[in-house]
Amino acid sequence: MKKSNERMACMDSNKAYRIVSCGKKSTRRDYSKVSGKLELPNLVEIQTDSFKWFTRQGIQEVFEEIYPIENYGKNIKLNFIRYHFDEPKYNAEQSMYRECNYAAPLYAEMELEITDPETGELVTKNEEVYLGDFPLMTETGTFIINGAERVIVSQIVRSPGAYFSESYDDKTGKQNFECELIPSRGTWLEFMTEQKKTMAGRTINVSIDRRRKVLFSILFKAIGMSLNLEVNEDTLDTTEMETFLHTIGRNWEDVAQDPENREYMNLYLLLYTAFFGKYEEIENSLLNDKVKTTQEALLSFYENQRSDEIPTLDGSISLMQAKFFDHRRYDLTKAGRYKLGKKLNAIARMDGMTLAHDIIDVDGNVYMEKGLMIHRDERNALREELAKGTYCTAYPFRAEFHEADIVSIPTSFNTGLVGRILAKDIEVNGVLYEQGTVLTQKDVDVLKENKEEVAIYAGLFAKPVVLTKENCNAVFNYGQRLYVLGRLTNAKGQDIVDEDMELVAQRYMIGVTPDKISDEDRLAVSQRALNEEVTAWLVGACIQEVYVTDKAGNEIKIAGNDPFANKHTITMSDMYAFFSYSLNVMEGVGTTDDIDMLGNRRIRSVGELIQNQFRIGLSRMERVVKERMSIQELDSLTPRKLTNIRPLTAAIKEFFSSSQLSQFMDQQNPLAELTNKRRISALGPGGITRDRASYEVRDVHSSHYGRICPIETPEGPNIGLISNLTTYAKINKYGFIQTPYRIVNKDGTVQEEAVYLSADEEADYETSNLEL
Repeated sequence: MKKSNERMACMDSNKAYRIVSCGKKSTRRDYSKVSGKLELPNLVEIQTDSFKWFTRQGIQEVFEEIYPIENYGKNIKLNFIRYHFDEPKYNAEQSMYRECNYAAPLYAEMELEITDPETGELVTKNEEVYLGDFPLMTETGTFIINGAERVIVSQIVRSPGAYFSESYDDKTGKQNFECELIPSRGTWLEFMTEQKKTMAGRTINVSIDRRRKVLFSILFKAIGMSLNLEVNEDTLDTTEMETFLHTIGRNWEDVAQDPENREYMNLYLLLYTAFFGKYEEIENSLLNDKVKTTQEALLSFYENQRSDEIPTLDGSISLMQAKFFDHRRYDLTKAGRYKLGKKLNAIARMDGMTLAHDIIDVDGNVYMEKGLMIHRDERNALREELAKGTYCTAYPFRAEFHEADIVSIPTSFNTGLVGRILAKDIEVNGVLYEQGTVLTQKDVDVLKENKEEVAIYAGLFAKPVVLTKENCNAVFNYGQRLYVLGRLTNAKGQDIVDEDMELVAQRYMIGVTPDKISDEDRLAVSQRALNEEVTAWLVGACIQEVYVTDKAGNEIKIAGNDPFANKHTITMSDMYAFFSYSLNVMEGVGTTDDIDMLGNRRIRSVGELIQNQFRIGLSRMERVVKERMSIQELDSLTPRKLTNIRPLTAAIKEFFSSSQLSQFMDQQNPLAELTNKRRISALGPGGITRDRASYEVRDVHSSHYGRICPIETPEGPNIGLISNLTTYAKINKYGFIQTPYRIVNKDGTVQEEAVYLSADEEADYETSNLEL
């Protein structure tokens, strides 16, 4: 009898299914090969969650981008305060019966500020402005437009970020490298290597907004890595430049010499080699570059972008500002900043490399030793440590092109805050630390004891330079041309003042290039440096630098962007890190990108699509408001009279009624409805056209596994361009598709709980399909 029971148990264990309970009374056979319970997610949350985000945050973001609206004379300003929805006139069922829109009135509270140009008197008027009826989403993830249910299909597009690729020239067979920095909205920035003439060698060019290519050095000279002519300056002598570069810790070797001995050329060869390293492509580019000064570089940039207009210096600065640094015209979005931070940081390129120096943590302890090989675990640990802001330095920049990016950083980051610039006033123990103050180690020690967080400007860093008799002239000469002198301190960390007790070096101000210190103050500081320690803090673009060695033993510099960066526009720190990555790729450091991988493609769901249309409508409304400000009399102006809602309502109506992504809901059966709501399309505004879509775009990719159904796609011209999410796929906050994975323990057992990974996160691990 005992043997019979054992035999029955053995037979049960060999069954292809197991019995699972469903509720209190029923049971079912479960034939799945993986154990554990993973509940089916809410299949329409891709629609409902996205629209909730839009109504709670998306609308607020657009209002903050557009407002305040000022007239051209700067004496009238319309401020946005808050918005709210009223109750809809009809519910969803009534709207379908009456063949009208299921919508709710949108109201915004506005404040109008009018300054009398003669008396300077300020008058404010507050009003609630009606902005039209806004379509609402039903609980099932649909919209009711003119009584018919509509679904907004999610769009899959190329994610904003930095991408690197390599190709081979058809004629010469030589390898060329291309890299693109793509925003969600704004100017494309591309670097590429090219060889036009065999004797000239390979150069590095830049293309801005797909315009004619120019040498990369013109762009960097325009944003600050350039020299302007000083009175009675010897533009051929490099002695003082060598002293300056040595003082700020920049090394160089075997720098090429200009055979024609042109003005500035040897200075530029020395400067660019010291910051970027010795590359034949950089030397060839500089030798072919005829631009000498910052002004010439800015004018060349203007001519490249607007060849039919006469360039001016002010117009060139405004154009550069608008192309890259104006948040109204350039937008990386939250997803783009995430991708840039992940791709361009220093850690991303260290995989498989060996540390060329010890890594010291924020408290001064050795965190990782020199010679350690960096793999996944070391890289993840190092990412957490370097995220605290250590190993940062300053690169040359122009202060006009830096927009405020205020972030709050814990004071426990200690040395990671040294050299950072305060974004807000802080009072500690009766001592006021002013906005614009460069933080020294003594300042950080005081703040650490009294404050948990401080607000600083991300993207900026001040390099400390100790002044001596030998380097004073070099630091004041080139330091104030390539950087901004942010602070002068003595050995006690106190500011150096003049005879009138005024600061010799003024506090840093965003977007303002301060005047150079006077000859009298310069001489006084130089004399003081003979008797005591004087430190000059040179403010520039923040770059995180680490050094690694490859398998051949060559030391390679990795320059990453600022780990604190949070701004949705490109920064000069991003530009330098982007260019550094392109140089590293030429040396085999870093990776090229597969654009068809889902880690580089993201979903624009209904909330983001409506937000873009709302932005278009509000931008059109902004122009009408500015026109009315200049036409109507000041006394009669009110927020309601200034606001014309027609451009906004027309843009929203156009999207819901005629957009390629707005479709009548498939009502054949409940499954068809559900499929329609989880459909994703590569077509539509901002996407691709079916005529230009290549085979690679349409094809199934390995990263689709568990995320996009490889079978369900229409036949004909739309094949591969219209697809559907898998049952368990989710969309994360950046718009990337995630799929569940079970973690396998070291003993081979599989954990019950599932973790959701996007395609780029999945690349860090060894994965297998369910059948193994």
